[in-house]
Amino acid sequence: MIMTKRPPCGTRPARAVIVIALAAAAAQISLGADPVNTFNAYVDSDLCSHLMLGPITEGRLECSKTSYQQGSDAVLVRLSDNLVLNVNKEKLINPLISQTVSATGQTKVKDGTMKLQSVTPIAPGAIKPGSPDAKLLDARHFRLTGDDAQVFERVRHELAMLPYISDYDFISFTMFNGNVVLTGWTVRQTNRSAAYNVVKNLAGVKTVTNNIDILPLGSFDMRIRAGVRANLQRAFPQYFWGSGSSVKIVVKNGDVILLGLVSRQSDKDLANMKANAVPGVFKVFNMLQVESKRSQPTD
Repeated sequence: MIMTKRPPCGTRPARAVIVIALAAAAAQISLGADPVNTFNAYVDSDLCSHLMLGPITEGRLECSKTSYQQGSDAVLVRLSDNLVLNVNKEKLINPLISQTVSATGQTKVKDGTMKLQSVTPIAPGAIKPGSPDAKLLDARHFRLTGDDAQVFERVRHELAMLPYISDYDFISFTMFNGNVVLTGWTVRQTNRSAAYNVVKNLAGVKTVTNNIDILPLGSFDMRIRAGVRANLQRAFPQYFWGSGSSVKIVVKNGDVILLGLVSRQSDKDLANMKANAVPGVFKVFNMLQVESKRSQPTD
């Protein structure tokens, strides 16, 4: 009889653990798990990240602070490409609103989300001048001259020609050195995709960052959209015509953002009251601009 040697006690379980670990790692790779990365970012409010485009100026700092205090959620804006990211642990960035930070976590670019692991405030001066991260901190990078000005006009024209933009959509953009950042809100996924596709193929456009936010289409928000528009149209028929208007009504989870141009401060104030009067509205962010008064002739 041939005798065989049994493996030492514990060998099989150890091998089993190794096999399981390797299988788990392989499964993680096959599922396309997002890698952990670290980058510099600006802690903005959700409202201002989709509205205040371009460099981080005093006006943007004030917008971030004020709109956050009014109830807009905090988000991260990646400095290298202006990508807006909603984070899972908002409490980590809430105390850092309007500050520059170093953030670590798993980023899903397509979804505009980040599983945040840690965040550390950094001084803007610590960012290396001339680096991609420094561009958002320097207004000079956003000055349009020569070919850039022509590309900017082509982008503006193509976005203005999108066929399905309604009173409930607001799409805008900024550009620096051929890099286009799309932003705003829309009730149609197709508007977000169409804006990206039409811009990325334009001559002179190098990259496109798509920060256009898709708004909820539930019956709750839809009733608010219709109610706010009806109230404003009754009060200000001069700002509404046919299927269009000079006022944009953005509704997201019960919050209303008023955008556009009105003639008088009193119109802006009344619009705020009319929007707040609609049942179900949580907050109104009144971002309407008052048209500059023309100089009156003197006697």
